[in-house]
Amino acid sequence: MAENMAKSLNNAISSNHLPDSATRTAADRVTASPGVVRSEIGFPGPRGIATGFGEHDLNLVNALQINPRASWTRIGASLGVDASTVARRWARLRESGLAWMTAYAPEFAVIGYVRVHCRADAVAPLSERVCAFDCVFSVERVSGRHQLNLSVAAADAAALDDFAVRELAALPGVLDVRVAVGLRIYIEGGHWRPGALDPVQRTRLTDDQRRPPAPSRVRPGDIELMLALAPDARRGIAELAGDTGLSETTVRRRLAEMTGSGRLQIRCDFAQQSAGWPVNVNLWVRLPAGELDALGAELAQWPEIRLCAAATGASNVLVIAWLRSQHECILLENRLLQSFPNLDITERQLTLRALKRMGRLLAPDGSATGHIPFAVWPTPVTSRTN
Repeated sequence: MAENMAKSLNNAISSNHLPDSATRTAADRVTASPGVVRSEIGFPGPRGIATGFGEHDLNLVNALQINPRASWTRIGASLGVDASTVARRWARLRESGLAWMTAYAPEFAVIGYVRVHCRADAVAPLSERVCAFDCVFSVERVSGRHQLNLSVAAADAAALDDFAVRELAALPGVLDVRVAVGLRIYIEGGHWRPGALDPVQRTRLTDDQRRPPAPSRVRPGDIELMLALAPDARRGIAELAGDTGLSETTVRRRLAEMTGSGRLQIRCDFAQQSAGWPVNVNLWVRLPAGELDALGAELAQWPEIRLCAAATGASNVLVIAWLRSQHECILLENRLLQSFPNLDITERQLTLRALKRMGRLLAPDGSATGHIPFAVWPTPVTSRTN
């Protein structure tokens, strides 16, 4: 499986072929989570597992966010329970779709934040259609003029243009496509923390982490390793070695190098509604370029912020926050305006439903119901005539 995914990503990067996402249906692409019933068109059907998300579960998620591949023994010690208990809890969370882990490598793609305006009768079918694209790693239905927000991975700016203009804009019902290219990410979802653990518990998980220098270029096997980790970032060393063709020693060393340097991001996500953050707000703001770094540094200290990214366009910053209530949207805006008087909020969107996050298909309650492996939309091939 990892080999096939690696070929897809390599093709995208080398810009030689169009990905299969242009022709494959959602049913062909989705990998169901354990215990999930899948509908004929590929979207998950009703779930048969109903489980709660308790305080102990949030503690475990927080521990895995801090040190995603720590042993169960170490995680259990930080939480004050034995290894078998935390392993059972994680298995329950993962199997019920309440929490999951994935991996991705930002260096392999240009990120586009795409807003789609479409006919009202096309919103539902378009939602399913765009979720089926492997280069579209996140999808939300939102309030406002643009009903769909997409996060897209493309090989370069030309590839992003090709996807938006030739593929996305041609879908039935699409009226307008607005593309903003990510320029710099100050905060992203993989660094968001619920703050469930105390400082002593966090120290037990972070005291031996280092940041080795990053290699100057991508080495053979790096892409394959990232793809092998994408469905489950806690896969064992032996299993990863078997999928990538690397030795177990090399896998251990590459993981340490790539995660320590930030080239490989590993994150633990969870069903935000079940855990107490039911409101997702997206703010497009305009701020003078000279204040962008200060904004990023300030918002990195705000616990509700999930994303702060500088982007192209008249609205040059995207801010995403997870909140406990809709009333907090007003409080957040007021705080932003008080902290940065030159900031102008140009568009505000409330997420009505998150459909896909980092390749995971989501149920209405936010739980994961399937996984579509990542790929990058390739640079279009230029045909030449003699």
